[in-house]
Amino acid sequence: MAAKKLHENFELIQDTISNPDFRSKLTHILEEMSGSELAEIIESSPPQERKIIWDLIQLDAEGEVLGELDDALREELLKGMDPEEISKAISNLQADDLADILQTLPEKITEEVLSLMNSRDRERVVKVLDYPEQSAGGLMNTDIITVRAQNTIELVSRYLKLLKQIPQNTDDIYVVNKKDEYIGVLPITKILTSDQSLTVRELMDTEFEPIRLETDQIEVFRLFQTNNLFSAPVVDKNNMLVGRITVDDIIEIGAEEAEQDFLGLAQIEEDLFSSTSKSIKSRLFWLTVNLSTAIIASFAISFFEDVLEKLIYAAILMPIVASMGGIAATQTLGIYIRAEAAQKLDNKSLRYIFRRELKVSVVNSIFFSIAIFGITQFWFSDFYLAIGISTAMIINLLAAAIFGFYLPQILRKYGYDPAISGGVLITTITDLVGFISFLGILGLLIA
Repeated sequence: MAAKKLHENFELIQDTISNPDFRSKLTHILEEMSGSELAEIIESSPPQERKIIWDLIQLDAEGEVLGELDDALREELLKGMDPEEISKAISNLQADDLADILQTLPEKITEEVLSLMNSRDRERVVKVLDYPEQSAGGLMNTDIITVRAQNTIELVSRYLKLLKQIPQNTDDIYVVNKKDEYIGVLPITKILTSDQSLTVRELMDTEFEPIRLETDQIEVFRLFQTNNLFSAPVVDKNNMLVGRITVDDIIEIGAEEAEQDFLGLAQIEEDLFSSTSKSIKSRLFWLTVNLSTAIIASFAISFFEDVLEKLIYAAILMPIVASMGGIAATQTLGIYIRAEAAQKLDNKSLRYIFRRELKVSVVNSIFFSIAIFGITQFWFSDFYLAIGISTAMIINLLAAAIFGFYLPQILRKYGYDPAISGGVLITTITDLVGFISFLGILGLLIA
Protein backbone atom coordinates (compact mmCIF):
# COMPACT_ATOMS: atom_id res chain seq x y z
CA MET A 1 0.00 0.00 0.00
CA ALA A 2 2.83 2.37 0.97
CA ALA A 3 4.72 1.48 -2.22
CA LYS A 4 1.60 2.20 -4.30
CA LYS A 5 1.17 5.58 -2.59
CA LEU A 6 4.82 6.46 -3.19
CA HIS A 7 4.47 5.52 -6.87
CA GLU A 8 1.38 7.72 -7.16
CA ASN A 9 3.27 10.62 -5.54
CA PHE A 10 6.16 10.10 -7.94
CA GLU A 11 3.83 10.18 -10.95
CA LEU A 12 2.12 13.30 -9.55
CA ILE A 13 5.46 15.03 -9.02
CA GLN A 14 6.59 14.17 -12.56
CA ASP A 15 3.35 15.60 -13.98
CA THR A 16 3.49 18.70 -11.78
CA ILE A 17 7.17 19.48 -12.33
CA SER A 18 6.60 20.03 -16.06
CA ASN A 19 3.90 22.64 -15.35
CA PRO A 20 5.14 26.27 -15.34
CA ASP A 21 2.92 27.01 -12.32
CA PHE A 22 4.01 23.91 -10.38
CA ARG A 23 5.92 25.46 -7.47
CA SER A 24 3.21 25.88 -4.81
CA LYS A 25 1.50 22.59 -5.65
CA LEU A 26 4.76 20.64 -5.68
CA THR A 27 5.87 22.20 -2.39
CA HIS A 28 2.61 21.04 -0.79
CA ILE A 29 3.09 17.47 -2.11
CA LEU A 30 6.68 17.32 -0.80
CA GLU A 31 5.69 18.63 2.65
CA GLU A 32 3.41 15.63 3.17
CA MET A 33 6.16 13.08 2.44
CA SER A 34 8.60 11.50 4.89
CA GLY A 35 12.38 11.86 4.63
CA SER A 36 12.84 8.32 3.25
CA GLU A 37 10.10 8.89 0.65
CA LEU A 38 11.66 12.18 -0.43
CA ALA A 39 15.06 10.48 -0.75
CA GLU A 40 13.56 7.76 -2.95
CA ILE A 41 11.79 10.34 -5.12
CA ILE A 42 15.06 12.26 -5.60
CA GLU A 43 17.02 9.09 -6.42
CA SER A 44 14.34 8.05 -8.94
CA SER A 45 14.41 11.38 -10.79
CA PRO A 46 16.73 12.56 -13.60
CA PRO A 47 19.50 15.04 -12.57
CA GLN A 48 17.75 18.20 -13.80
CA GLU A 49 14.61 17.39 -11.80
CA ARG A 50 16.53 16.46 -8.63
CA LYS A 51 17.73 20.03 -8.23
CA ILE A 52 14.19 21.41 -8.55
CA ILE A 53 12.80 18.95 -5.97
CA TRP A 54 15.69 19.51 -3.56
CA ASP A 55 15.31 23.30 -3.65
CA LEU A 56 11.64 22.97 -2.66
CA ILE A 57 12.24 20.72 0.37
CA GLN A 58 11.95 22.53 3.69
CA LEU A 59 15.22 23.12 5.60
CA ASP A 60 14.05 21.15 8.66
CA ALA A 61 13.44 18.10 6.43
CA GLU A 62 16.72 18.29 4.49
CA GLY A 63 18.78 16.57 7.17
CA GLU A 64 16.60 13.46 7.24
CA VAL A 65 16.60 13.30 3.44
CA LEU A 66 20.41 13.60 3.34
CA GLY A 67 20.67 10.76 5.84
CA GLU A 68 18.61 8.48 3.56
CA LEU A 69 20.36 9.25 0.25
CA ASP A 70 23.19 7.16 -1.20
CA ASP A 71 26.68 8.57 -0.67
CA ALA A 72 27.33 9.84 -4.20
CA LEU A 73 24.04 11.74 -4.50
CA ARG A 74 24.36 13.11 -0.97
CA GLU A 75 27.82 14.44 -1.75
CA GLU A 76 26.50 16.08 -4.91
CA LEU A 77 23.73 17.92 -3.03
CA LEU A 78 26.02 18.98 -0.18
CA LYS A 79 28.28 20.78 -2.66
CA GLY A 80 25.49 23.30 -3.23
CA MET A 81 25.00 24.05 0.48
CA ASP A 82 26.98 26.45 2.67
CA PRO A 83 28.23 25.33 6.14
CA GLU A 84 25.51 27.22 8.02
CA GLU A 85 22.74 25.60 5.97
CA ILE A 86 24.30 22.15 6.47
CA SER A 87 24.57 22.73 10.23
CA LYS A 88 20.90 23.69 10.55
CA ALA A 89 19.71 20.87 8.29
CA ILE A 90 21.49 18.02 10.12
CA SER A 91 21.19 19.26 13.71
CA ASN A 92 18.37 16.82 14.64
CA LEU A 93 19.91 13.70 13.13
CA GLN A 94 21.32 10.77 15.10
CA ALA A 95 25.07 10.79 15.71
CA ASP A 96 25.86 8.04 13.19
CA ASP A 97 23.90 9.81 10.43
CA LEU A 98 25.60 13.10 11.31
CA ALA A 99 28.98 11.43 11.03
CA ASP A 100 28.10 9.81 7.68
CA ILE A 101 27.21 13.20 6.23
CA LEU A 102 30.21 15.05 7.64
CA GLN A 103 32.62 12.37 6.40
CA THR A 104 31.63 13.17 2.80
CA LEU A 105 32.60 16.84 3.20
CA PRO A 106 36.05 18.39 2.73
CA GLU A 107 37.90 18.70 6.05
CA LYS A 108 37.68 22.52 6.08
CA ILE A 109 33.89 22.47 5.55
CA THR A 110 33.49 19.77 8.24
CA GLU A 111 35.34 21.96 10.75
CA GLU A 112 33.12 24.94 9.88
CA VAL A 113 29.94 22.87 10.27
CA LEU A 114 31.12 21.51 13.63
CA SER A 115 31.92 25.01 14.86
CA LEU A 116 28.35 26.10 14.05
CA MET A 117 26.77 23.23 16.03
CA ASN A 118 25.75 23.54 19.66
CA SER A 119 28.10 21.87 22.16
CA ARG A 120 25.78 18.87 22.71
CA ASP A 121 25.51 17.98 19.00
CA ARG A 122 29.21 18.61 18.45
CA GLU A 123 30.18 16.30 21.32
CA ARG A 124 27.88 13.56 20.00
CA VAL A 125 29.23 13.58 16.49
CA VAL A 126 32.93 14.03 17.34
CA LYS A 127 32.82 10.77 19.31
CA VAL A 128 31.62 8.88 16.24
CA LEU A 129 33.97 10.69 13.82
CA ASP A 130 36.93 9.39 15.81
CA TYR A 131 36.23 5.84 14.57
CA PRO A 132 36.52 4.30 11.08
CA GLU A 133 33.31 4.61 9.06
CA GLN A 134 33.18 0.84 8.40
CA SER A 135 33.49 -0.11 12.10
CA ALA A 136 31.04 -0.52 14.97
CA GLY A 137 32.24 2.84 16.29
CA GLY A 138 31.30 4.50 13.01
CA LEU A 139 27.87 2.86 13.05
CA MET A 140 26.89 3.54 16.64
CA ASN A 141 24.64 6.17 18.17
CA THR A 142 25.53 7.78 21.47
CA ASP A 143 21.88 8.31 22.53
CA ILE A 144 21.74 5.62 25.22
CA ILE A 145 19.85 5.30 28.49
CA THR A 146 21.83 3.87 31.41
CA VAL A 147 20.89 2.80 34.93
CA ARG A 148 22.67 1.27 37.93
CA ALA A 149 22.20 -2.30 39.10
CA GLN A 150 21.04 -1.28 42.61
CA ASN A 151 18.16 0.88 41.30
CA THR A 152 14.63 -0.43 41.74
CA ILE A 153 12.35 -0.94 38.75
CA GLU A 154 10.03 1.69 40.25
CA LEU A 155 12.85 4.25 40.20
CA VAL A 156 13.78 3.33 36.63
CA SER A 157 10.13 3.71 35.54
CA ARG A 158 9.91 7.17 37.10
CA TYR A 159 13.20 8.14 35.46
CA LEU A 160 11.94 7.10 32.02
CA LYS A 161 8.75 9.11 32.50
CA LEU A 162 10.82 12.20 33.33
CA LEU A 163 12.64 11.99 30.01
CA LYS A 164 11.13 14.16 27.29
CA GLN A 165 11.48 11.33 24.80
CA ILE A 166 13.08 7.91 24.54
CA PRO A 167 15.69 7.47 21.78
CA GLN A 168 14.34 5.87 18.61
CA ASN A 169 14.48 2.05 18.40
CA THR A 170 15.04 1.62 22.14
CA ASP A 171 14.20 -1.92 23.23
CA ASP A 172 16.79 -2.18 26.03
CA ILE A 173 18.39 0.16 28.52
CA TYR A 174 21.93 -0.53 29.65
CA VAL A 175 23.26 -1.26 33.11
CA VAL A 176 26.60 0.28 34.09
CA ASN A 177 28.63 0.74 37.27
CA LYS A 178 29.95 4.03 38.70
CA LYS A 179 32.80 4.01 36.18
CA ASP A 180 30.34 3.58 33.26
CA GLU A 181 31.61 0.07 32.63
CA TYR A 182 29.09 -2.18 30.90
CA ILE A 183 27.40 -4.79 33.09
CA GLY A 184 24.29 -5.94 31.20
CA VAL A 185 21.00 -5.03 29.51
CA LEU A 186 17.53 -4.47 30.90
CA PRO A 187 14.70 -4.99 28.37
CA ILE A 188 11.95 -2.37 28.35
CA THR A 189 9.39 -5.20 28.46
CA LYS A 190 10.69 -6.32 31.86
CA ILE A 191 10.37 -2.79 33.24
CA LEU A 192 6.72 -2.72 32.14
CA THR A 193 5.73 -6.20 33.33
CA SER A 194 7.81 -6.88 36.45
CA ASP A 195 7.21 -6.17 40.12
CA GLN A 196 8.22 -2.54 40.71
CA SER A 197 9.94 -3.39 44.00
CA LEU A 198 12.53 -5.61 42.30
CA THR A 199 15.99 -4.25 41.56
CA VAL A 200 17.66 -3.94 38.17
CA ARG A 201 20.24 -6.50 39.31
CA GLU A 202 17.51 -9.13 39.71
CA LEU A 203 16.14 -8.66 36.18
CA MET A 204 19.09 -7.62 34.00
CA ASP A 205 20.71 -9.92 31.45
CA THR A 206 24.45 -10.10 32.16
CA GLU A 207 25.14 -12.66 29.40
CA PHE A 208 24.34 -10.25 26.56
CA GLU A 209 27.72 -9.75 24.85
CA PRO A 210 28.48 -6.15 23.81
CA ILE A 211 30.12 -5.27 20.49
CA ARG A 212 33.64 -3.86 20.50
CA LEU A 213 34.25 -0.45 18.91
CA GLU A 214 36.73 -1.76 16.33
CA THR A 215 34.50 -4.61 15.05
CA ASP A 216 34.06 -4.47 11.28
CA GLN A 217 30.56 -3.55 10.09
CA ILE A 218 30.18 -6.84 8.19
CA GLU A 219 30.85 -8.75 11.42
CA VAL A 220 28.30 -6.52 13.17
CA PHE A 221 25.80 -7.34 10.43
CA ARG A 222 26.46 -11.06 10.92
CA LEU A 223 25.99 -10.79 14.71
CA PHE A 224 22.63 -9.05 14.28
CA GLN A 225 21.53 -11.57 11.68
CA THR A 226 22.66 -14.65 13.64
CA ASN A 227 21.27 -13.54 17.00
CA ASN A 228 18.15 -11.79 15.66
CA LEU A 229 19.07 -8.55 17.45
CA PHE A 230 17.15 -5.28 17.43
CA SER A 231 19.90 -3.27 19.12
CA ALA A 232 23.24 -3.92 20.80
CA PRO A 233 25.57 -2.03 23.17
CA VAL A 234 29.02 -0.91 22.01
CA VAL A 235 32.03 -0.86 24.37
CA ASP A 236 35.66 0.20 24.11
CA LYS A 237 38.69 -1.92 24.96
CA ASN A 238 38.20 -1.13 28.67
CA ASN A 239 34.56 -2.32 28.59
CA MET A 240 33.30 1.27 28.91
CA LEU A 241 29.84 1.70 27.38
CA VAL A 242 30.12 4.27 24.56
CA GLY A 243 26.99 3.78 22.43
CA ARG A 244 24.62 1.38 20.73
CA ILE A 245 23.86 0.07 17.25
CA THR A 246 20.27 -0.35 16.08
CA VAL A 247 18.69 -2.57 13.45
CA ASP A 248 17.93 0.27 11.01
CA ASP A 249 21.67 0.82 10.48
CA ILE A 250 22.21 -2.92 9.99
CA ILE A 251 19.51 -3.18 7.32
CA GLU A 252 21.27 -0.40 5.39
CA ILE A 253 24.58 -2.30 5.57
CA GLY A 254 23.01 -5.47 4.17
CA ALA A 255 21.38 -3.56 1.31
CA GLU A 256 24.57 -1.61 0.53
CA GLU A 257 26.77 -4.72 0.49
CA ALA A 258 24.38 -6.59 -1.81
CA GLU A 259 24.17 -3.59 -4.14
CA GLN A 260 27.92 -3.04 -4.19
CA ASP A 261 28.60 -6.72 -4.97
CA PHE A 262 26.12 -6.59 -7.85
CA LEU A 263 27.53 -3.33 -9.20
CA GLY A 264 31.05 -4.68 -8.86
CA LEU A 265 30.26 -7.88 -10.74
CA ALA A 266 28.36 -5.98 -13.42
CA GLN A 267 30.97 -3.17 -13.44
CA ILE A 268 28.39 -0.42 -13.84
CA GLU A 269 27.84 2.94 -12.18
CA GLU A 270 25.89 3.15 -8.92
CA ASP A 271 23.45 5.93 -9.83
CA LEU A 272 20.76 4.95 -12.33
CA PHE A 273 20.36 8.61 -13.36
CA SER A 274 24.03 9.58 -13.29
CA SER A 275 25.25 11.99 -15.96
CA THR A 276 26.41 10.76 -19.37
CA SER A 277 30.02 11.82 -18.69
CA LYS A 278 30.10 9.96 -15.37
CA SER A 279 28.68 6.81 -16.97
CA ILE A 280 31.25 7.03 -19.77
CA LYS A 281 34.14 7.34 -17.28
CA SER A 282 32.88 4.46 -15.14
CA ARG A 283 32.37 2.06 -18.03
CA LEU A 284 35.41 3.22 -19.99
CA PHE A 285 37.73 1.95 -17.26
CA TRP A 286 36.31 -1.57 -17.19
CA LEU A 287 35.96 -1.79 -20.96
CA THR A 288 39.63 -0.80 -21.21
CA VAL A 289 40.56 -3.52 -18.72
CA ASN A 290 38.54 -6.07 -20.70
CA LEU A 291 40.18 -4.94 -23.96
CA SER A 292 43.63 -5.31 -22.38
CA THR A 293 42.90 -8.84 -21.21
CA ALA A 294 41.50 -9.76 -24.63
CA ILE A 295 44.71 -8.49 -26.26
CA ILE A 296 46.76 -10.64 -23.87
CA ALA A 297 44.72 -13.70 -24.86
CA SER A 298 45.10 -12.87 -28.58
CA PHE A 299 48.84 -12.41 -28.11
CA ALA A 300 49.06 -15.89 -26.57
CA ILE A 301 47.17 -17.36 -29.54
CA SER A 302 49.62 -15.72 -31.98
CA PHE A 303 52.36 -18.13 -30.81
CA PHE A 304 50.38 -21.00 -32.34
CA GLU A 305 49.92 -19.68 -35.89
CA ASP A 306 51.45 -22.83 -37.38
CA VAL A 307 48.97 -25.03 -35.51
CA LEU A 308 46.02 -22.94 -36.71
CA GLU A 309 47.32 -23.07 -40.29
CA LYS A 310 47.48 -26.87 -40.22
CA LEU A 311 44.24 -27.39 -38.25
CA ILE A 312 41.93 -24.56 -39.23
CA TYR A 313 39.05 -26.22 -37.39
CA ALA A 314 40.85 -25.53 -34.11
CA ALA A 315 39.83 -21.88 -34.42
CA ILE A 316 36.18 -22.95 -34.47
CA LEU A 317 36.54 -24.97 -31.25
CA MET A 318 38.75 -22.57 -29.24
CA PRO A 319 35.86 -20.49 -27.78
CA ILE A 320 34.27 -23.66 -26.34
CA VAL A 321 37.27 -24.41 -24.10
CA ALA A 322 37.60 -20.78 -22.97
CA SER A 323 33.86 -20.35 -22.33
CA MET A 324 33.54 -23.53 -20.23
CA GLY A 325 36.54 -22.56 -18.12
CA GLY A 326 35.27 -19.00 -17.62
CA ILE A 327 31.81 -20.12 -16.46
CA ALA A 328 33.22 -22.80 -14.12
CA ALA A 329 35.70 -20.33 -12.59
CA THR A 330 33.00 -17.70 -12.10
CA GLN A 331 30.85 -20.26 -10.28
CA THR A 332 33.68 -21.09 -7.88
CA LEU A 333 34.47 -17.39 -7.44
CA GLY A 334 30.80 -16.75 -6.59
CA ILE A 335 30.82 -19.54 -4.00
CA TYR A 336 33.89 -18.03 -2.33
CA ILE A 337 32.48 -14.48 -2.31
CA ARG A 338 29.19 -15.75 -0.87
CA ALA A 339 31.01 -17.66 1.89
CA GLU A 340 33.17 -14.62 2.63
CA ALA A 341 30.13 -12.34 2.90
CA ALA A 342 28.49 -14.82 5.29
CA GLN A 343 31.67 -14.88 7.44
CA LYS A 344 32.04 -18.67 6.99
CA LEU A 345 35.67 -18.82 5.90
CA ASP A 346 37.59 -20.32 8.80
CA ASN A 347 40.37 -22.79 7.99
CA LYS A 348 38.10 -25.82 8.29
CA SER A 349 35.48 -24.32 5.99
CA LEU A 350 38.12 -23.27 3.46
CA ARG A 351 39.47 -26.83 3.25
CA TYR A 352 35.99 -28.29 2.85
CA ILE A 353 34.93 -25.82 0.14
CA PHE A 354 38.17 -26.33 -1.79
CA ARG A 355 37.92 -30.14 -1.66
CA ARG A 356 34.27 -30.00 -2.73
CA GLU A 357 34.93 -27.60 -5.62
CA LEU A 358 37.85 -29.76 -6.77
CA LYS A 359 35.71 -32.94 -6.69
CA VAL A 360 32.93 -31.19 -8.61
CA SER A 361 35.51 -29.97 -11.13
CA VAL A 362 36.97 -33.45 -11.63
CA VAL A 363 33.54 -35.00 -12.28
CA ASN A 364 32.51 -32.16 -14.60
CA SER A 365 35.80 -32.22 -16.51
CA ILE A 366 35.55 -35.98 -17.15
CA PHE A 367 31.90 -35.73 -18.24
CA PHE A 368 32.37 -32.76 -20.57
CA SER A 369 35.67 -34.00 -22.00
CA ILE A 370 33.97 -37.25 -23.07
CA ALA A 371 31.03 -35.26 -24.46
CA ILE A 372 33.20 -32.84 -26.45
CA PHE A 373 35.41 -35.71 -27.71
CA GLY A 374 32.38 -37.45 -29.18
CA ILE A 375 30.94 -34.23 -30.66
CA THR A 376 34.26 -33.20 -32.23
CA GLN A 377 34.97 -36.65 -33.65
CA PHE A 378 31.48 -36.83 -35.14
CA TRP A 379 31.63 -33.25 -36.48
CA PHE A 380 35.16 -33.14 -37.96
CA SER A 381 36.24 -36.81 -38.05
CA ASP A 382 39.65 -35.75 -36.70
CA PHE A 383 41.03 -37.87 -33.86
CA TYR A 384 43.85 -35.44 -32.96
CA LEU A 385 41.42 -32.53 -32.79
CA ALA A 386 39.05 -34.52 -30.57
CA ILE A 387 41.86 -35.61 -28.23
CA GLY A 388 43.24 -32.08 -28.06
CA ILE A 389 39.98 -30.37 -27.10
CA SER A 390 38.91 -33.06 -24.61
CA THR A 391 42.29 -32.92 -22.82
CA ALA A 392 42.25 -29.10 -22.81
CA MET A 393 38.72 -29.23 -21.35
CA ILE A 394 39.96 -31.29 -18.39
CA ILE A 395 42.92 -28.98 -17.80
CA ASN A 396 40.86 -25.78 -18.01
CA LEU A 397 38.01 -26.96 -15.78
CA LEU A 398 40.50 -28.07 -13.10
CA ALA A 399 42.35 -24.77 -13.43
CA ALA A 400 39.02 -22.93 -13.14
CA ALA A 401 38.31 -24.53 -9.76
CA ILE A 402 41.81 -23.84 -8.42
CA PHE A 403 42.09 -20.24 -9.62
CA GLY A 404 38.44 -19.50 -8.81
CA PHE A 405 39.16 -20.48 -5.21
CA TYR A 406 42.60 -18.96 -4.66
CA LEU A 407 42.40 -15.79 -6.78
CA PRO A 408 39.94 -13.99 -4.42
CA GLN A 409 42.23 -14.79 -1.48
CA ILE A 410 45.20 -13.27 -3.32
CA LEU A 411 43.19 -10.19 -4.30
CA ARG A 412 41.96 -9.71 -0.73
CA LYS A 413 45.53 -10.04 0.58
CA TYR A 414 46.61 -7.10 -1.60
CA GLY A 415 43.61 -4.95 -0.70
CA TYR A 416 41.37 -5.56 -3.73
CA ASP A 417 37.71 -6.55 -3.59
CA PRO A 418 37.28 -9.89 -5.45
CA ALA A 419 33.62 -9.06 -6.14
CA ILE A 420 34.77 -6.11 -8.26
CA SER A 421 38.05 -7.21 -9.84
CA GLY A 422 37.77 -11.01 -9.65
CA GLY A 423 35.48 -11.54 -12.65
CA VAL A 424 37.73 -9.83 -15.20
CA LEU A 425 40.91 -11.52 -13.97
CA ILE A 426 39.47 -15.01 -13.65
CA THR A 427 38.08 -15.04 -17.19
CA THR A 428 41.45 -13.84 -18.51
CA ILE A 429 43.23 -16.67 -16.69
CA THR A 430 40.86 -19.36 -17.94
CA ASP A 431 41.00 -17.96 -21.48
CA LEU A 432 44.80 -18.17 -21.43
CA VAL A 433 44.84 -21.65 -19.88
CA GLY A 434 42.20 -22.87 -22.34
CA PHE A 435 43.84 -21.46 -25.48
CA ILE A 436 47.40 -22.43 -24.55
CA SER A 437 46.49 -25.96 -23.41
CA PHE A 438 44.30 -26.66 -26.48
CA LEU A 439 46.70 -25.27 -29.08
CA GLY A 440 49.76 -26.57 -27.22
CA ILE A 441 48.40 -30.13 -27.13
CA LEU A 442 47.47 -29.96 -30.82
CA GLY A 443 50.97 -28.73 -31.58
CA LEU A 444 52.50 -31.73 -29.83
CA LEU A 445 50.12 -34.17 -31.50
CA ILE A 446 50.76 -32.97 -35.06
CA ALA A 447 54.52 -32.42 -34.61
